Amino acid sequence: MIPSHETFAVLLRRYCNDPDNLPDVARVSLAEALHDGDDPLHILKYFRTLGLTVRCLDDLLRINDDDTEEELHSFRVAEGVAVSVASDGLWLLFVP
Repeated sequence: MIPSHETFAVLLRRYCNDPDNLPDVARVSLAEALHDGDDPLHILKYFRTLGLTVRCLDDLLRINDDDTEEELHSFRVAEGVAVSVASDGLWLLFVP
């Protein structure tokens, strides 16, 4: 049985400083981002600089395995994978 995941809206409210004033978050098709080689926050390019290849949504979660990584954090959510950029408080939601 596949575990259920919380929605992105729930995750965002939990992690944002002001849950009543949530940021606008771009939803990006992973297939389109891979085809174009980039995304609005340049997450895919950053992964490449770390030697991480992204081919599927689960690959975005591999950033969490790096104990020295402080900038990006990825979360599995019902809609796909959410990635936060800690220093900027920005989020990007990758969807299938």
